[in-house]
Amino acid sequence: MGKIKKLNVLTISANDVNLASGIITYDLHKGLSQKYNSQILVRYTNKKEDGIISYYPLWYNFLYRVYKKYLSKNYRVKKDPNYYYFDIDQDKYLLNINRVKKLVNKPDIIIAYFMHYFFTIKDLYKLQQLYNAPIILIMADMVYITGGCHYAWNCKGYKNECENCPAIIDTSQKHYASDNLKLNKELISKMNISIIAGSSQDFEYIRNSTLFKNKKRYLIKGIVDINIFKERNFERNFTFNINKTNFIILYGATKYGEKRKGVKYFVEAIKQLEIILKNKNITIISIGKGKLENIIDNTNFNIINLGFISDYDNLADVFNLADVFVTTTIQDSGPMMVNQSIACGTPVVCFDIGVARDIVINGETGYKSKLYDSKEIANNICKIMDLSDKEKINIKKKCISFAEKNFSIEVTGKLFTNIISSINNDK
Repeated sequence: MGKIKKLNVLTISANDVNLASGIITYDLHKGLSQKYNSQILVRYTNKKEDGIISYYPLWYNFLYRVYKKYLSKNYRVKKDPNYYYFDIDQDKYLLNINRVKKLVNKPDIIIAYFMHYFFTIKDLYKLQQLYNAPIILIMADMVYITGGCHYAWNCKGYKNECENCPAIIDTSQKHYASDNLKLNKELISKMNISIIAGSSQDFEYIRNSTLFKNKKRYLIKGIVDINIFKERNFERNFTFNINKTNFIILYGATKYGEKRKGVKYFVEAIKQLEIILKNKNITIISIGKGKLENIIDNTNFNIINLGFISDYDNLADVFNLADVFVTTTIQDSGPMMVNQSIACGTPVVCFDIGVARDIVINGETGYKSKLYDSKEIANNICKIMDLSDKEKINIKKKCISFAEKNFSIEVTGKLFTNIISSINNDK
């Protein structure tokens, strides 16, 4: 019997595989590489590795930033920043098809992840015509099912025609959202295209969307490299001079003005904690943009600000420092930090949204709180604090086991393999 030829899988994603969300794409590539000839095409990267392809040279980064800020149609459209409406130019081709042909192997399957100014549905349609390869979209937010916004909040326009878009301020420009949705609906109806949600919440969004109600949809709850995000044994005051007897809360977003991150609910929860936990030794470690000490004033709790951490190895260390990871994000498909914290064995306290809805199991991997209820966030932090040493060890073990079984690279790679096999057989 002859050797079975491996399928060529091409993942297209805007973000550098060295940074933030681009690392998630890289983790997916590692999982796919166990079964397929996998390649990633990104806008630009300096990573030198087989299968990682930069569409532009690194110097293009400067020109891209100038274009995005001053020359694109996006610059000329005034928008509400809370909707993250970036991709206004969806009626244009952003990829040069001849350049793509020179850079990549002929794909049998094309996976599209983060589109941000790098490609459009129109580009994917053209690629499918060229290669006759099924397209799989990975839903990192809502942009694939809307007329351009990445987070729709309470707007239900994506279920219909995206008319009177609340993300666009000028009434004369609101048509861009409905134009994009109409264009993408026409293209998608003619395509062999499927979509993967990262949470049951997003799966429900897809099911109700006008674009994908008649297309195949799947659910995969994240991917984490558990060789990086894992339990690490060290003296937790080794760098930050933290009292080993303190209860340590890790918080992952301190940009107060970013509504989606829900920082104000964390501030409210901490004020509530100060009422409940008088004279308790609490240290709050904050990571991200901004300084938490400038937001929470007159607190008796110790605050250590580490800033933005891009290195995942360092980030895993920080998760291991904490007794609990708290996120008060109120609009998200993730956040992925929930997966990462659980993989490190650190329980999570959060609102009942995004992937947390599926992987934060009350009493097992942390506690979910009712959306916008900062008092419940505080009470759930207390539940973690009140655990006995034996119970803390037990919940840590449950977190790690849950991550290994549900969103490790190996597990997620197998889920993708099943999806790809099913789609490829239907060609």
